Amino acid sequence: MTRFGAAVQKIDERIPGVDLPLMSVSQTKGVVRRSELTDAPQRAESLDAYKVCRKGDVVFNKMKIRSGAMGVAHEDGLVTYHYEVLRPREGMNPRYIVHLMKSSWFTSELIARERGISAGGEHGGIRTTEVPFTVLRTIDVLLPEIHEQRAIADYLDRETARIDTLIEEQQKLVKMLHMRRRAVVDAALSQGLDSEAGLSETGNPWIPELPCGWKAVRAKRVLVFGPANGVSPLAGDSDDLKSLSLGAIRDGRVSMAPEVTKFVDRSSLASTEALRLHPGDILLVRGNGNVDLVARAGLVGPEFAAEEYIYPDLLIRIRVSSSMLSEFFVWACNASATRAQVQAQARTAVGTFKVSGGDVRSLVLPLPPMHEQRAIVAHLDEQTSKIDSLITESERFIDLARERRSALITATVTGQIDVRELV
Repeated sequence: MTRFGAAVQKIDERIPGVDLPLMSVSQTKGVVRRSELTDAPQRAESLDAYKVCRKGDVVFNKMKIRSGAMGVAHEDGLVTYHYEVLRPREGMNPRYIVHLMKSSWFTSELIARERGISAGGEHGGIRTTEVPFTVLRTIDVLLPEIHEQRAIADYLDRETARIDTLIEEQQKLVKMLHMRRRAVVDAALSQGLDSEAGLSETGNPWIPELPCGWKAVRAKRVLVFGPANGVSPLAGDSDDLKSLSLGAIRDGRVSMAPEVTKFVDRSSLASTEALRLHPGDILLVRGNGNVDLVARAGLVGPEFAAEEYIYPDLLIRIRVSSSMLSEFFVWACNASATRAQVQAQARTAVGTFKVSGGDVRSLVLPLPPMHEQRAIVAHLDEQTSKIDSLITESERFIDLARERRSALITATVTGQIDVRELV
């Protein structure tokens, strides 16, 4: 075993006025020109303070090192201060260094040494992590001879490329399934279930045509409670009151999974009864950094009857009248026609898109007769559950493939797999 500092040296070269392309680091593509990842203009007016990376250098994002955002530079370029530039010493293969740093074993060593850096935000300190090179260099690593490093890098390049291809295919399938799901919902909410039903003009630009017997109404016409914003109480102990995070809104439902549940201090609230969630309530996302998630709706299920949950200030709670099923409102709110309205109304504040209660009230929704609402809800529940099962299977395959990829890299760079036997 040898200290990692014996394999690489930190480079901090800056050349004001140099004409080099701006580079970025991707988890999947490695070090590439920034223009290949985005067409957004660069933030800095001058690149004089940017670091220079040379062909063959190892570059990684200091704030995303645990997620494997690193790679080998294939050309000279410039990178921001968020990136660290490491130059392999003589006898070191840069591709082997990258695989070594991406192994779960190396990551565990990072976690043991990392230090927290607080990034302030609108809703408290978001924790990111950084391992300075002075600490990184002290990690003990296995550094075989250069010819073995090349053999390991060649083997892992080949095998991980195969796994990455499978992952990419499954990701494309998931994307297609989400498109299919959206199409099923939009068809049911714009055409109904009877394809032979006539269409009538509504005179509304958001919903130009609807099946005969349907109306287009403002959401305020079917609301009996709300929109009411939540609150942001202090954090509490594990036996205190429960609240939800924005991630609780999932595919038209409100989840109470542990990862979207947090405990809050009951004593920091004047009253909890007005904030308590009840089965049949509808929660909408009031604000999010992704405009496509703003005003997404979820139905509070019967499991909440036995639990005391409140909701945070970036969620809105509403209830609907007897003229519209709660389930139908959720489907309609998440449909493409409504999403277009939300995107037109949403406002930005410190990088967050938001809608107000007035925006929610003004949304134009389809209102079929009650018997058609029931039929549409049953149809969509059945059809989307089939699609959701396929999405879950594909996402599980992706997770397993990534675990396999990580395990393969770790086993190889730690000597558990002898690549000489695999040539």
